[in-house]
Amino acid sequence: MIQLAYIYVSSSQNSLLKEYKRLQNSSQHRRKKGRIALEGPNLVRAALSKGLVPQVVFYTQDYYESDGKEWLNDLPTKVKQVILTPALFSSIASTETPQAVAAISAYDYKDKDQAEDWAEKLVLVLDRVRDPGNMGTIIRTAAAVGVDIIFYTSGSADPYNPKVLRATAGSIFSVPIKLTVKPLTLLRRLKHKGLQVVASAVCSDCSYWSVDYRAPTVLLIGNETDGITEELSSEADFRVSIPLAEPVESLNAAVAAALILYEVIRQRRP
Repeated sequence: MIQLAYIYVSSSQNSLLKEYKRLQNSSQHRRKKGRIALEGPNLVRAALSKGLVPQVVFYTQDYYESDGKEWLNDLPTKVKQVILTPALFSSIASTETPQAVAAISAYDYKDKDQAEDWAEKLVLVLDRVRDPGNMGTIIRTAAAVGVDIIFYTSGSADPYNPKVLRATAGSIFSVPIKLTVKPLTLLRRLKHKGLQVVASAVCSDCSYWSVDYRAPTVLLIGNETDGITEELSSEADFRVSIPLAEPVESLNAAVAAALILYEVIRQRRP
C-alpha cells in the first residue's frame, strides 16, 4: 500500500483537475499563476531532477503499483498525491494512450525581450516556428548540443503547451527559453557583443557547412512556410542553405536546425 498521505478523487469537477486542464489549455493562465502542467513520468521526473518539486501529482493506482513506487514514495510530504481512476486520468490527459502520471508545479516563466549579460557562444533564435512538434524537437536538439539560450518570437508555438513539452522529452528544463517581442533589437545587441548571425535560408550560395562556427554564433531558424522575416534576415552575416535533391524544396524546421547545430558542434570539438 501507499505509505504517504494521498487522496482519492472520483469527480471530474474536482478543483485540482480543473486547474490542471486550465494550465494545459491556456498560456495566459500558466503565466498568470506561475504554474506548469506536466504529463508523463519523463517530464515529471525531469522537472524533479532540475529542482522543480510538484505541488500536486496525479496518478492511477495501477501506475503506482507497477512503476511509481520507487520515486513517488520519495516525494516530499508537502506534495499532494491524488489517486485517479484510469477513466478519470484519461479525461485530463492530452494523449490518446497516456502514461498515468501527471503533475502541477510552480514555474518561473522568465520571458524577457533581451539577452542578459553573460557570455553567449551559441544562441538559437526561432522566428515564428508554429508547429509544436518542430518547436519541441528543436528544444530537445538544442539542449543536446549545449545551446546557451533559445529565443522565440511572437507567433511561435508556446514552448510550454502539452504537445511541445512532450516533444522535448524533458529537455525543456535543460536550456533557458525566452520570448523576444523585439527580435531585431535582440539581434543587434548580440552582434554588438561580438556574435555572428547565421540565418537558415531555402536558397543561398553558401552551404551550411562552409561557415566558421567556431566564432560565437546566433543561429536563426524561420517559419515552416515563410522562413525568416526579411527584417531579421537582413541582419544576418551569413545566409546558409542545405543542399536538396529535386523535387524536394525544403526540410522542416527541426531537421534544418539539427543539421546546422551539429555542424557547429563538429567544428568546435577538438
